[in-house]
Amino acid sequence: MKIAFVGAGWVAGRHLGTLVQEPGLEIVGHVSPISQELGTATQRWGGQGYKTVQELLKKEKVDAAWITVPPAEHGEIENAFLEKGIPLFIEKPLSADRATAEEIGRNIKAKGAIAAVGYHWRAMDTIPEVKGFLKKNPARMVLAAWHDSTPPPQWWRHQDTSGGQIVEQATHLFDLARYLLGEASLVESLAQKNPRPAYPDADVTDVSAALVRFPKGVPGVFSATCDLSGPVEIYVKLICDGAMVTITQQGTVFDLENQKLEKRLSSDPFVTENRAFLKAIQKNDPTLLYSSYEDALKTHALCHDVLENYQKKM
Repeated sequence: MKIAFVGAGWVAGRHLGTLVQEPGLEIVGHVSPISQELGTATQRWGGQGYKTVQELLKKEKVDAAWITVPPAEHGEIENAFLEKGIPLFIEKPLSADRATAEEIGRNIKAKGAIAAVGYHWRAMDTIPEVKGFLKKNPARMVLAAWHDSTPPPQWWRHQDTSGGQIVEQATHLFDLARYLLGEASLVESLAQKNPRPAYPDADVTDVSAALVRFPKGVPGVFSATCDLSGPVEIYVKLICDGAMVTITQQGTVFDLENQKLEKRLSSDPFVTENRAFLKAIQKNDPTLLYSSYEDALKTHALCHDVLENYQKKM
């Protein structure tokens, strides 16, 4: 299978590091307008470098493509591959705005294309045990946090190019909660945008919070900040009867009445989600994906509900 990458940054490298271990794959091309990134990618991973998707598709046969670009760059890239019927693995978020993602979703549906989205928290190997636990002891409340520093890329600091922290980062939290509990609706959200001497050009909010409602009235409280310089905390906590389940990117802790069980990840969720995508292509079965584009659109819409609601108050 001949594969290509659009975007040559850290996330692309994270995927490529797992894919080079998979048998039967040939990396034929990388696309990036940044010459230094492009040169590094071709030298490290093989394949040819191209400035545009159009150049790639003129020169190479591509059986599957990974799109790992900043949020505001989605749209034309996906549609170029979809016109040729090429399956896509698209990194979150789907776009910086709502309308672009919805348009891509309509195109994917019209083409009947296989399109996966990189919500890799779903693919963590402790999640099936969490699902089993919740069947016997349903969640009564969700507490989730993405408390972090500001990422280095300049595009991240601007609302129109990143979508803001809820859309670009905390989307993982909303998505995993949906995956575990079912569909959610927004109740209320608030945010602040404070002066930040270290980032005078930033226009994203630096603190935000949302209250959402899950099935059976289960409340979910989500908070996010990009204003930290010290310890980071990123988690989804499920409050159950006499128990609390804490999910992080390192694993899951079950705090039970008489014991505490810590389950560390034993496999790489990037490997797991990529193998699921490849298998879905081979079997032409999108149900094998951890996150389809259609399902990811629901998370994207929820995040934009949060964003648009608090923007009205600012």
